Amino acid sequence: MRLSWRLGGVVVGCGALLLLPLAATSPDAPEVIYRSGVVLTMEDGQPRAEAVAVRNGRILAVGGDGEVLALRERSTRVVDLGGRTVLPGFIDSHAHWIGDGSMVGYNADLAIDAALSRGWTSINEQFVNYQRLADLRALDAAGELRLRVNAYLPVNFEDEKFGQWFRGFEPRHAYSPHLRLGGIKLFLDHDWGTRFHWEQGELDEYVLSAHRLGWQVTAHAISAQALDQYLTAVTRAQAAYPRSDARHRAEHVIQLRDDQLVRMGELGMIASIQPGIPGDLAAEAGFPELVARGRTSWIARWRDLVDSNVRTIGSTDTPWLVLAVGNQMPHGSALEAIHQAMTRQSPQGRRPEDWQLTQRLTVDQAIRLFTIDAAFGTFEENVKGSLAPGKYADIVFLSDSPLTAPVDSLLDIKVLATLVGGRAEYCADATLC
Repeated sequence: MRLSWRLGGVVVGCGALLLLPLAATSPDAPEVIYRSGVVLTMEDGQPRAEAVAVRNGRILAVGGDGEVLALRERSTRVVDLGGRTVLPGFIDSHAHWIGDGSMVGYNADLAIDAALSRGWTSINEQFVNYQRLADLRALDAAGELRLRVNAYLPVNFEDEKFGQWFRGFEPRHAYSPHLRLGGIKLFLDHDWGTRFHWEQGELDEYVLSAHRLGWQVTAHAISAQALDQYLTAVTRAQAAYPRSDARHRAEHVIQLRDDQLVRMGELGMIASIQPGIPGDLAAEAGFPELVARGRTSWIARWRDLVDSNVRTIGSTDTPWLVLAVGNQMPHGSALEAIHQAMTRQSPQGRRPEDWQLTQRLTVDQAIRLFTIDAAFGTFEENVKGSLAPGKYADIVFLSDSPLTAPVDSLLDIKVLATLVGGRAEYCADATLC
């Protein structure tokens, strides 16, 4: 890796000296330019680039080395990536890093460190009650919330209902660039769909109320029966109060029939999936009757979802789907989640069944789950999820490109640095930070 810096009008690096004319410093000068990298932008119009310029926590420019370096001024630091890979920071769309980190011995600081070291720059905390929201706001106010959090407000847990307390808040309210309200959270079923928590009429009332107020509704739905309930409630809400921008989400979507897939597309819904959910467990422990009936094609249909017109987003459900070893959390990385989506291999390493292998994703599809599509899942595709001018400088630097590395080597790719708003919040390679 090569680090370049300036002595007057001379750029000094590990190689030969380059005599470059430098403009006088202006208020719009980039603070740093990362050059000579493999930049995977996740932008359809410019999927590949070599350099990224950053200023004031935002991306100033993305492009070839020459065009981006033309923006440098006297104050600009230039970092030569030496072919390292650059991606937009990964987004964990359904997790409990901070709220439930204590179950693996992690307080908030350790949970945030763990997430950043695994390449996550944004997480969706999927159970944020009054106390957890107060805790997040306190962390934010103290400058200790070093990644971006979307908080989802639960209205029940199993059979306990909390009332429509979300009415006291503004949908998608941003407390700061690091903390905003994502939506409300419903738990529809439990124990692989053997227990249900709502009567249809009561569920309809909650969904319609949130829908009319402009909230995004997200619902834990493991079984097809729970998903039926939810689809009915969303259908009735849309009929009573049409919204083209609702983006209501179904979480987990482990059991899915063809007709439900079609309905989700018609309703403009989002499928929030966890590639690390062991398909064998979902089949054998969760839905043994489907296995007995030869209906494994209903289970964990990740490829079918991505190939449909249903926007699909990815997550880890950390810490619930990761293994704790002492005070360590060895799983839960973005690269591991991409590997799971591509191989259908669970964290336990069990060989996937043939029916699971038909639902594997390509590397491009898998990366989208955790970048630009994940940003769409929280109405934030204009500020995150890809590397484009004006977006947050939420960036992850990797030791190799997941697009070209052999599938079996994905787990060997290292996170070298994680930037949130242009600031290095995790750094394993000092030349990048």
